[in-house]
Amino acid sequence: MRRQTIALDPGTMELDLLELPQTDPPVGGLIARITMAGVCGTDAHRLSGDVPPGSYAYAFGHEPVGVVHSLGEGRDTDARGAPLAVGDRILWYPASASCGECGRCLRGEHRACEVEAWPPPAAEPNPAGYQDLATLSRNVEVYRLPDGIPDEAFVALGCALPTALAGADRLGPIAREHTVVVQGSGPVGLASAALAALEGPRQLIVVGTPADRLDWAKRLGATTTIDLAATTPEERRTQIMELTEGAGADVVIEAAGVAEAFPEGLDLLARGGRYLITGLYSGDRLVPINPVIINNRALRIIGNLGATQGQRSRAVELAASLHERHGIGALVTFRESLPRTAEAIRRLGAGDVTKAVVVP
Repeated sequence: MRRQTIALDPGTMELDLLELPQTDPPVGGLIARITMAGVCGTDAHRLSGDVPPGSYAYAFGHEPVGVVHSLGEGRDTDARGAPLAVGDRILWYPASASCGECGRCLRGEHRACEVEAWPPPAAEPNPAGYQDLATLSRNVEVYRLPDGIPDEAFVALGCALPTALAGADRLGPIAREHTVVVQGSGPVGLASAALAALEGPRQLIVVGTPADRLDWAKRLGATTTIDLAATTPEERRTQIMELTEGAGADVVIEAAGVAEAFPEGLDLLARGGRYLITGLYSGDRLVPINPVIINNRALRIIGNLGATQGQRSRAVELAASLHERHGIGALVTFRESLPRTAEAIRRLGAGDVTKAVVVP
């Protein structure tokens, strides 16, 4: 059996399509046939070099869905204990695996596991999404998908949904009298807006672009949208201050992934406000801020990176619920074949599409 996989060459920063041997499923693991893999903004950062490439050609793609192709010895349930069989539709989190036994894991550094490396070497069987067959060790979280909900629903907000859930838990409750501002209308911004809307705040303002993403923000519960491309920072601040009678926002969620969003968001906060930073995870940019306002307004700044297994499990349930309520599968607007993975990543990184997927 052979598999096709996309590999990123760290020397050229180009993507190569490799055909490699496929081994049998590992004990306690499985082999999945990938039906669709979402493109994440992180993938665009990989190609641009914002995420350091490492020293070997590696496979990536961390938003896959597929079907069970074969089960390894001893594997008959998913991460929740639901029975698994060949042909079942599944979602898995390739970057979540850790062995729990190596030195890094024993020190609590699961993201740096010495056994379950992410991203994995492309030449070895691995759980990455940009290939036709993926090998999942017993440590990879796998969830059987419910019938009647299309693959697109689980890929549409991809890793953004567990990221948003982790952010919501770190942020704490949103009250009904609160005004919430979300900076960014990509998947993380839309997922964050959808979660905030469930809390029923007095106002939910989403700042982003283009128009179709802002339309989705309204569909998911935003009470006001502001077009980033048609306004200046001063105009945006004026509008938000008018909407809040000069008080500012109780909560601002940065989901733009652009360093300039930070000082702008900081200045939108009301006294005692909370600022969740959830999009600025790569690159090396410096921006000027006035730290005095952090002190004098008693502001709280909260970082957000990494989700727990519980949050990832909730994300699967929430994706199904959001599709039933809002049809989020329609966020997928662009599909490319495996050999054209680079084009799918380029289009998403340029903001030309709402959500891109690779279909092997």
